[in-house]
Amino acid sequence: MIEDAQAAAALARLFRRSLAQGTVNPLLPLLRQYRGVSSPLVVPEWTHTGSREKAPQVPVSLGELQRAVIALPSLPQAVQDALAALRDERTSAAAIAERIEHDQAMVARTLRAANTAFYGAPGRVATIRAAIAILGLRAVSALLTAAAVSARFPAETKSPLNFRRFWRHAMTTAIVARELAPAVRLDADVAFTAALLHDVGVLALATSFPAAYGVVQQYADHADVPLWRAERLVMGLDHGVAGELLAQRWRLPAVITSSIAAHHAPPAPSGPGAATLTELVHIADALAHGIGPEEDTHEVVPEVTVEIWSHLNISAENCLDALRSSSAAADALCEALAS
Repeated sequence: MIEDAQAAAALARLFRRSLAQGTVNPLLPLLRQYRGVSSPLVVPEWTHTGSREKAPQVPVSLGELQRAVIALPSLPQAVQDALAALRDERTSAAAIAERIEHDQAMVARTLRAANTAFYGAPGRVATIRAAIAILGLRAVSALLTAAAVSARFPAETKSPLNFRRFWRHAMTTAIVARELAPAVRLDADVAFTAALLHDVGVLALATSFPAAYGVVQQYADHADVPLWRAERLVMGLDHGVAGELLAQRWRLPAVITSSIAAHHAPPAPSGPGAATLTELVHIADALAHGIGPEEDTHEVVPEVTVEIWSHLNISAENCLDALRSSSAAADALCEALAS
């Protein structure tokens, strides 16, 4: 009974915004089932206690952001070549393998990730060519992208960002998206890459404007508002804009760039057509927040509309399977990709 009450309190904290506003978050029943919570949920008393405070102003212009993005490290040519595999099945696996093999640090990171249990081949992948043969070029391209981007933003960078927490959330989102992609007839490796990079704009803002971003985080935590909204109120732009600019500079596939730009607010479904990558990343992001570390009291599940959740039409069983396998896999991949 005590354990259920504690689990209910934790779940209420994660859904405090929608509960306080009386809105429906369609992910609540799913995460209630995932966490085994049967008790009623009570909104924490401190919810929105600071939301009426005026946000401090530390504006960043679009021109300043564009110049900062240009100054950020570019992706290695081998990664750009590998990303072409996500656009064109005719990309030469041998040519990409040869380019990758010249970067030993990148090879080491990618092989460590390929040998995790998540990919079903622990200890069997000794070379990039073997990784491509066993996992497929598109899966290796996704892993290579993960290795390259994590290397481009080392944790020791002077930034207010908690890099460990950032990468764990990014990896959890990527794994959930990859697991759910077949259910909505989307490419699993493209989904993995898009979800992994959905918050890359946070990296761009936090490393390029560390003082301003420190103010953003403080305001978001104190006022209990979504991070993207705090970014807009404090800086005048958000990480969706920054992520889109960085994705364009890195020449990421257009469908991935679009999902990065709009993952917090996907366009409303216009009919019963196929699910979009942006919708999948949006849902995977929200679910990943729902299974984040218990010790983060500021964690919250983002708002998800019934329309988008219904449009994806993913069964509860598929979602629960994805969530159950994601945490351990995310930890293993994060460790493998660490410097």
